Amino acid sequence: MLTVEKLLAIEEIKQVKAKYFYYMDMKEWDGWRKEVFAPDAAMVISRAGPEPRNGIDAILEIIIPLLDGVKSIHHGHMPIIEITSPTTATGIWAMEDLLFLDGRPQFGGLSGRVHGYGHYHETYVKTDAGWRIKTMRIARLFGPAPIP
Repeated sequence: MLTVEKLLAIEEIKQVKAKYFYYMDMKEWDGWRKEVFAPDAAMVISRAGPEPRNGIDAILEIIIPLLDGVKSIHHGHMPIIEITSPTTATGIWAMEDLLFLDGRPQFGGLSGRVHGYGHYHETYVKTDAGWRIKTMRIARLFGPAPIP
């Protein structure tokens, strides 16, 4: 793969990740289906246990109720993206999230604002529709913890 092709692939992956955050905060789940995840994607969701959720339907079954009624702000920063072949890549993103809760049981009954930090560890695949997230795992360094 030429350097220019690698740079284009990296930029396309950055756009997919930006859509991931935007659609999550806006609760536009069809965007995740159409523009973010591969249909056979797998995600480890720590609040649901250590086993990955396989397929976009299984991911959304957990995420939609988890974020129901929660206002969120998610940021991804400083990606380390490696193109491993013309159709595969890996990435690590520093992340920060801010959640506005109202005693939600899915967050241990926390109220107010909670703030968290960590890293996304991901793999990507290039499909006929473009680059998509294939696997995702979040490693939290801190939080979500209440903001005093």
